[in-house]
Amino acid sequence: MINRFVRRLVLPAAATCTLALLSRPQAAAEGFASGLLLCTRSLLPALFPFFVVSALLTAAPGAELLARPLRPLARACGLTGADAALMLLLSWLGGYAVCARLAGDAVHAGRMDRDQAQRFWIVGCCSGPGFVIGCVGGLMLGSVRLGALLYGLQLAANFGAAAVLSLAGLLPRTGRQAQACPPAGGQGDAAEPPLSLPGAIGNAVDSSLTVCGCVLFFRVMGAVAESFLPEDAAAAAVLRGLLEVTAGCDAFAAMGGGAALRGVCLCLSLLGLSVFVQLRALAKLPLSPLLLSRGVHAVVLQGLVRLCAPALPGEWAAYSSLSRRVVTAARMPPDAAFLLLCFLCAALYKAGRKLYNMR
Repeated sequence: MINRFVRRLVLPAAATCTLALLSRPQAAAEGFASGLLLCTRSLLPALFPFFVVSALLTAAPGAELLARPLRPLARACGLTGADAALMLLLSWLGGYAVCARLAGDAVHAGRMDRDQAQRFWIVGCCSGPGFVIGCVGGLMLGSVRLGALLYGLQLAANFGAAAVLSLAGLLPRTGRQAQACPPAGGQGDAAEPPLSLPGAIGNAVDSSLTVCGCVLFFRVMGAVAESFLPEDAAAAAVLRGLLEVTAGCDAFAAMGGGAALRGVCLCLSLLGLSVFVQLRALAKLPLSPLLLSRGVHAVVLQGLVRLCAPALPGEWAAYSSLSRRVVTAARMPPDAAFLLLCFLCAALYKAGRKLYNMR
């Protein structure tokens, strides 16, 4: 029923987008330019090599030894695959796009069933450390330490959201032995040839084009939609955050104060429409459990940030009637200052002697 309702909205949405693009060509051009700059400067240099490396690592024999310390954690989350811990590690390092690609490849190859794949990307879907620590923390919020703390808290919120959904019975239950679905073509893992470097590069090109295409489209539509709104920083930040996580974090960070931190955390939790389209295109899995988990993630992350507020770097505002820098108007010469000191010492001596004689 939901799919039928969404299909009915496709035509009016497409017609509205077309009219908006035709009426605001300058805003569309500016949005495309900003999206292209983001892809060439940030997304492609970070994602493309990691797509290639992650594909080669998951196909290499013995690579799961790199993530052996994460095996108990993966099993506690219901992920019993041999390479589940390695996939978690690569997802936390590469971000949500790498997580979706690994989940889709694992389901297609028969190494993971759909239930485990949904559990996997609820725990593994996150923004990468390069974005959260370097971009959000170092550039937007002005503190690398704050970025590192936010990165750790978002991973903790992943586990918190998974635990809440599991206790509520909203996640599929998986046994100790996962029953993997057969890959396309009805052949097992043994029928698949080992992944080579050209194959990994080809898959990385497809994934990178999907990510950049989504970013460009939603950057353009966001710029066009923003041109129809009144000039309000909060409304623009909310619109950008709903469409694309990078633009939303940047807009909220520019607001400053407590709203900046709360808004950035909200963007890191909800991710934005662009990210969900990327996840659907890369993993080809249902988005319903992930959408529900990100709503819980937003509540858990806000609570963790509030709990860790004393450890967050920042400044306390204090009232002062003085200017930021006090400049003396005149200075006493050294000889006059020395004579004044001697006079004060003599006066104090006389006063002390007088009080002593009165006793």
